[in-house]
Amino acid sequence: MQDLEYQTGESSGGKQANAPDRFSAAANSCTGKFGVGIIALTNFNDIKDLLGEDSQDLIAELFRKRVSSLLRPNDDLIAIAEDSLCIVLDELIDENHLHLAGLKLERIFELDCDAAGQIIQMSVCSGLVFAGRKTRLSKSPGELYQLAEDTCLDALFSNSAFQLVTASPDVPLDHDWQLNQRIQTAMENHDIEFDYQPKIYMATGELSGGEALIRWRDNGRVIPPDEYLAALNDDVLWQLTIYGYRRVLREILEYELNIPISYNIDPSSLAQPDFLDFIKRETKLWGVAPEKIILEITESKELFDLNLSKSLLSEIREMGFRISLDDFGAEHSNLLRVRELPLDEIKIDKSLSGKVMECEDSRQITQSVIHMAQAMDISIVAEGIEDAGALQVLKDLGCDIGQGYHLGRPMAIEAFAALSAPAKDSETPA
Repeated sequence: MQDLEYQTGESSGGKQANAPDRFSAAANSCTGKFGVGIIALTNFNDIKDLLGEDSQDLIAELFRKRVSSLLRPNDDLIAIAEDSLCIVLDELIDENHLHLAGLKLERIFELDCDAAGQIIQMSVCSGLVFAGRKTRLSKSPGELYQLAEDTCLDALFSNSAFQLVTASPDVPLDHDWQLNQRIQTAMENHDIEFDYQPKIYMATGELSGGEALIRWRDNGRVIPPDEYLAALNDDVLWQLTIYGYRRVLREILEYELNIPISYNIDPSSLAQPDFLDFIKRETKLWGVAPEKIILEITESKELFDLNLSKSLLSEIREMGFRISLDDFGAEHSNLLRVRELPLDEIKIDKSLSGKVMECEDSRQITQSVIHMAQAMDISIVAEGIEDAGALQVLKDLGCDIGQGYHLGRPMAIEAFAALSAPAKDSETPA
């Protein structure tokens, strides 16, 4: 445990200016699912009145030691002020693990404390935030820190010992080992399938390729990827990548697809030691030309943070595969960083391309991306085209390829194979 103490001599309640920075460093060093907590000693002034004005350092030390006694070696303790602390808990199983930490905090502060011969009782409230895996954060460290502070205030105003929130409210809270087990069972039972969505050349309206979209069919219901992908641990996500890639290769071969097929690769899978060997071996085994595969890498902070990402993507291209940067414009977009990556295609996220008709900023950004791509000889695909108006605007801006419900909905492999089959000349009657 890294114990980051406050500097003595500060006035009671005086916040350290660098506490959020120290939290950011601690959060960035986490290796698993983690949580953050802000713990406030709510009766600090009452205890100081009881023990005397010179007792503030003693009270702060007793407060820190009691919290510290609950932490594990891989957790961090950061002093915010004499009456408030921040904790960073790493390697959590799920949000229930963080809830247990809150219960332990509540119970340990129910016990009396000996302060230089005086028996006192400390009253605290805590705001706990389950952040999940660092590689899938939906909020910045600064936002997590602020959320923990706000949650602590909510606990104080509601007279609660602690309150817990999740930093990703759009992801179900039950993303624990049971969900990972269900996904593994679904792969074993072949309940994980793929639909294919057409990609259309803007200039001619012809089919340019397709994207393989994962479908988990569970008891007659198709579960959207957003409900489970973010919850999977890296091992299961890698297993799912392997399973899906093999299935798509088999369907390309079985249905004789003669156009490029895009397959999504999570950035965490790029970090797998045998990633390159896997795609090379499997593609060769199934007899599919690498030129028929476009590997879509989601645009994310961890992609740009990977030290070897540039050389890794270059090796993939040297094998004959094409590289596409997916979801550009959705979150961490940076044109300068994109220029550093070896890419064949950029996919403009629907959150950007879907607003080109009514939002001038979206139109300007899209235009800038297209100009940059043209200068670098990179294809541009606009996702989420839902109507003829957006299609025309994107076409006028010079976009190469379009994808969306207006151009073609995802469909079963049989329907997509029929759509992509080359037209046959009609036979002349004898």
